Amino acid sequence: MSKFKLMLVALAAGVFVAGQVGVAKASDCGGGTVSPGLLTGNYTLSFQGINDAANSPFAGSGSIHLDGKGNVIAGIINCNFSGTEYHSTISGGCYSINSDGTGFMEIATTEDVVCGKAADVNLQLAIVSGGRQFQFSSDADTTTGTNRPFSGTANSWQQP
Repeated sequence: MSKFKLMLVALAAGVFVAGQVGVAKASDCGGGTVSPGLLTGNYTLSFQGINDAANSPFAGSGSIHLDGKGNVIAGIINCNFSGTEYHSTISGGCYSINSDGTGFMEIATTEDVVCGKAADVNLQLAIVSGGRQFQFSSDADTTTGTNRPFSGTANSWQQP
């Protein structure tokens, strides 16, 4: 079973996976083969992770607006890590969706840090419920600028 499929099984079971699932590159945003319209509108998100170096947990929440054309428009990311709160404004980004319901998202912020680390966030996605929800995880890799792996869920808050 591939590492990415294993990650999807673990996310579906509600288990945090701290392992690497491969480092995605920004160029992956244009690589999806399914309409990015599956993800459209406003989503609330929540996530949790662990700082590998300090072995201490952190949690976060926020919101994100997706245009249905592969662009991240706006949003906010809030984190609490070791008693410090971080608030980061989402300034843009991109996403793509593959025919198997997986995808990639890159989020850029106006601040120098997100949750105390790098300003850009790269996520692997699993789209569920016809796009009304997506599950995500980050790599904890020097390419993404963080040693804080995390996973979470985003839910559309718009009425059907």
